Amino acid sequence: MPLKVWTRIVTMALIMVLFALVDISAEKEILFPEIAALALGFWIMEKPPWRGSLLAVWMSPTLAALTGVLLLRYVPLPTIFLIGMAFILVVLQLKLLRSEVFPSISAAILAIITHATSWLYPVSVGILMAIIVLGKTCLDKFGEKGRLTEPSEMFELAQKETGLVSGLAYWGKVFAGVLIISALALQSNFMFMIAPPLIVGFVELSRPDQPLRSTPAKAVLLLFLAASTGVLWFYLVTGVFHGPLWLFSGLALGTVFCLFYVMNASFPPVAAIALLPVLVPEIYFWKYPLHVLLGSSLFIFMGIYFFREVAQEPDLMAEN
Repeated sequence: MPLKVWTRIVTMALIMVLFALVDISAEKEILFPEIAALALGFWIMEKPPWRGSLLAVWMSPTLAALTGVLLLRYVPLPTIFLIGMAFILVVLQLKLLRSEVFPSISAAILAIITHATSWLYPVSVGILMAIIVLGKTCLDKFGEKGRLTEPSEMFELAQKETGLVSGLAYWGKVFAGVLIISALALQSNFMFMIAPPLIVGFVELSRPDQPLRSTPAKAVLLLFLAASTGVLWFYLVTGVFHGPLWLFSGLALGTVFCLFYVMNASFPPVAAIALLPVLVPEIYFWKYPLHVLLGSSLFIFMGIYFFREVAQEPDLMAEN
């Protein structure tokens, strides 16, 4: 059996086990839907879309998840301020760790919009990321996948990248975009317009090396279909047949893999969007696909058209 098939099977097994643990424990705060996107990027895709050492890959989302919980527990400010603070802190953490694991942004903001105050959340993220790193290490030994950029190579890469001023300008624009759409979402009560995977997708599509920049409609369609099928599977499995969450997660992720095959595209945030309905409050549940459609359209428009002049991707690992 080809390795690509095995990695898909193992990814689905990891996600289904995670959701089975939720079935058993009734602790939804151990859920981290972005783990599906991270497994897709580090285990399935030929070349990892995010650079960083193995330690940074583990630490970035773990520290970000802890940051989100700490802000929610100890900083009594409105949601939009917490989102802004979480974004800034995570970007600084990525810079310090010389990491480009952008799903870390999702790890922090997810805690805020789902009101996850339990310490179980960052512990769960840490354990899941350890599994991702272990799996990536095994794949590297097989030599079948693109390796992560090692720390010894980072300094050579940094010399070819943009400097401090360009980096600050880039992240300033990203931050402004996140705040603008967050304000719209909170004001209109369309909370999941800022579903954390959409923010990660915004960062991804602001980078000039992202293939879906040339076909933005495909990116929006993938996200919308993933949200719609995720809602449908969750309703059918848990609402109609009263089945387990692990079955929902397997069907939702399997559908995402089918979408990638049919549309000949891979975009990691799509996997997380398909699993997120399990954390969506009932008041937003049936509107979730519409939230995702509106949010992804706005974020992707900004990601492509606000960053047309970017000639080269700002490097979080650069030494300035």
